Amino acid sequence: MDQTSRRQGARKTASLGLAAWVLLLPIALVSLGIWQTQRAAETLEHARRSSAELSTTLAQVKNIAASDPTAILTFQGAGEPTSLAALVAVSQIEAALSQADEELEISQIRRPLVWGTIGGAVLAFFGGALGLMAAGISGIRARASQRQLIASFQRLRSLLPFILATVVIGFSIGVISATLFEAVSMGLWADFTTGSAKLFAVAVVLAVIAAYSAFMALRGLKDVFALFTPEPLVAAGRVIEETEAPELWRFVRSLAGRQHALLPDTIIVGLGQGFFVTESQLRLWPEDRLVTGRSLYLPAAYLDLLDQAEIAAIIGHELAHFSGEDTTYSQQFTPIYAGLWRALAALGRADGGRFVLYPAVKLGFHAMQRFDHAVAHWSRLREFDADRSGSLLATPADAASALIRTGIIAPAVAYVLQRAYAGPDDTGSDDAWPDLVAQTTELVTTNGWSDPMPLLGDRQPHPTDSHPPTIQRISALGVEIGDDLLRRAMRQPEPGARSFADDLFSDWAGLCRQLSKDFLDDARMMRDRRREVLEKVVAGASQETVVYDNVKPMIWTMVIVAMIFAGFGLTVVFLSGQLGLGYDEFAQSLIAAITAFGAVTSLLYAAFLYRSAARPLMVLTPDALLASRLDKPVAWTDVAGYAVYASSRFALRLWLNQDAPVPKKHWRAIYSKIDRRQRIITLGALGIKGMKAADFSALVGRYHEAAYARQELAAAMLHPSRDASADETAGKY
Repeated sequence: MDQTSRRQGARKTASLGLAAWVLLLPIALVSLGIWQTQRAAETLEHARRSSAELSTTLAQVKNIAASDPTAILTFQGAGEPTSLAALVAVSQIEAALSQADEELEISQIRRPLVWGTIGGAVLAFFGGALGLMAAGISGIRARASQRQLIASFQRLRSLLPFILATVVIGFSIGVISATLFEAVSMGLWADFTTGSAKLFAVAVVLAVIAAYSAFMALRGLKDVFALFTPEPLVAAGRVIEETEAPELWRFVRSLAGRQHALLPDTIIVGLGQGFFVTESQLRLWPEDRLVTGRSLYLPAAYLDLLDQAEIAAIIGHELAHFSGEDTTYSQQFTPIYAGLWRALAALGRADGGRFVLYPAVKLGFHAMQRFDHAVAHWSRLREFDADRSGSLLATPADAASALIRTGIIAPAVAYVLQRAYAGPDDTGSDDAWPDLVAQTTELVTTNGWSDPMPLLGDRQPHPTDSHPPTIQRISALGVEIGDDLLRRAMRQPEPGARSFADDLFSDWAGLCRQLSKDFLDDARMMRDRRREVLEKVVAGASQETVVYDNVKPMIWTMVIVAMIFAGFGLTVVFLSGQLGLGYDEFAQSLIAAITAFGAVTSLLYAAFLYRSAARPLMVLTPDALLASRLDKPVAWTDVAGYAVYASSRFALRLWLNQDAPVPKKHWRAIYSKIDRRQRIITLGALGIKGMKAADFSALVGRYHEAAYARQELAAAMLHPSRDASADETAGKY
């Protein structure tokens, strides 16, 4: 209940945030534009009136000055009357007229900017409102049918980039116009000081940033405009031609014919987890082969542990996706939908600093999230329909047994593959673990199955789609989860018995060994690459590095402070008469004592820093960090994380692992701190001599990473053999 309430609260908060950015912010910009319109009209009218009045007054005063230059004229202003000679009045009126004409010109420049503010805000508002309305209507229609889902998404996909561009352009025009209006308005200030000039520069810079952000935002939107080209899915496996496994193809063809589904163009067998079909391009390793058309992927370990009825139900389920609207859904919707999500996600990640893009990004995510509910709804129904279709090729009980059995096969497969992937490199031959499929079957034959009940809430893996929880799929088949079903699903493989896969493939054992070799070759290659990377990291921190406290700036600071104290004290002593202290000997003595104490203390601290400068602050060795502030070294492998701070005071902070020993600090290390409860070590310093904070952080990072890399390499050298670990891990996969 609490989780539901939190989810609803988060949804409401997100909706309010979206409304604030997409609707309220443009309304606020419109309000600002209206206020700017009033100000622009008032200043324009005032500038015109002032210019006209001053022009008339100047003409009259010039006539008077021509006849009597020394005539005294009295002018009534806002304050007291002012009397000026006619000739002086002419020059002052001309200056005032020039100022009025400048204000008139500024007012005329400002006038169009208000319409940019209002127009841009209105454009952004209508773009946002249209986007919200289109997303809402499309989301509602998408729940009517899969056909409506595809049609609504295609319409929204065509419309969404233009809506987002409208929001970006409108918001950009509004922000730029409003910023320039205020920047130009500073020219009307009577007291345009240096501070005013700085504000003007800031406003212009903000306008330039907004314009640049708008340009970059529109460039980023081209990815949303562009037609998405789906990237091929990557999978490991081998293409099985009909000549290699005629019985397999005959079996699949029979299943497809019975349910009137399209036959796959390609059948692939691999060691991956889960059955799936796809009409997207597949890139298969290790052959680096690009497969197109309808593909059916069969996991070898599952085939070896399922019976004919269960395999028929599963393949029937997958082939059902090649019939009806599922084909259109897979070809026209799923790749484009996923691609548009990725394009918006990339746009969101690139949003740093582009504040004009933020409302459009939020609107785009909202529109896609409206489709998420419909996609999940139809994906759920598609899986239920496919389950029913597959069950018709066997029985509902067979389909339910297959669902449970594939769920408990998955941990065994994962265990075997993980051990094989992390296996030692000292085998030196390709026949180590020659058949991982047989090893999986042997594992469950010897140790039994995992408890299936916790796995019923899981969702089976799929590279492009999502499945409902297994328990819901079994319930939709009308099958009760009872002892009979669990007994069937958890039956033990009979030692030495042929599996149904042996009947489907001409050389099932040979294919399994080939797939195992492919997997182990890839694992060996990845381990080699990993080892090369680790060795390079270790080599980057193979020698110790000594760093010293950067005390030189503080020494000079203390010397200067001492000189200031001494200078002030000497001034008081020798110039006491001029300072009014000539008859107050106590005041002279007190000030002299205080300044002398300050000067001596500063010099003593400078001397202390000078002596300590020769002692290393830290020694970074490949194994540990030796700090003069601590009583014992800190092993790098005891450090979970670190950070270097240099804002108010320089410090290196280390977060220790839970089982790591916590050192003690020396009593003189007043700027260092040990938090034993949080297991945090803070080493304070004045800085690192000859090194910036970022460089020191990178240095610490190299030693930290190198220690863990060395530990991983050492563990790899001491990796136990597979046979020796079999008894230790039996039944724990």
